Amino acid sequence: MFLLTIPVTFAAMAIAQINDDEYKTQMQSIGANVTAVRDAADAAAAAPAARNLVETFTKVAAYWKAKNASDAVTFAETARDAAKAIADGQGDKAANLMKLQQQCGACHMAHRGGGRGNFTIK
Repeated sequence: MFLLTIPVTFAAMAIAQINDDEYKTQMQSIGANVTAVRDAADAAAAAPAARNLVETFTKVAAYWKAKNASDAVTFAETARDAAKAIADGQGDKAANLMKLQQQCGACHMAHRGGGRGNFTIK
C-alpha cells in the first residue's frame, strides 16, 4: 500500500508546483477545448475536450492553492466540476458549459490584468 501512495504523492506535488509560464499555457488551451465542447453534436462528441478541461482546471486549482487565492481555487474547481459533468454526460451540456464559462469570467475579473496580448496574473 505504501508503495502505491508514493507515485500519487509525487504526482500531486508536481501539479502543485506549476509555475506562471505553465499556468499561462494551461489558460491558452482552454479556448479551443471550450469551442470543441460547444460545437460538439452530442455529449459523447464533447467528452474528449471536456476531459481535457477537467485536467486543465485541476492544474489551475493547484496553481491557485499554492498562491493561497481561495476564490480562484473555487472558480477553478467549479469549472472543473462542470467540465466533468459534461465529460460524464450528466446534466445539460449547455447549462454546464455556461457555468464553466461564468467561472472563467469571474476569475479573469479578479485575477487577470493587462490587455489582449499582454495579460498579467494578479
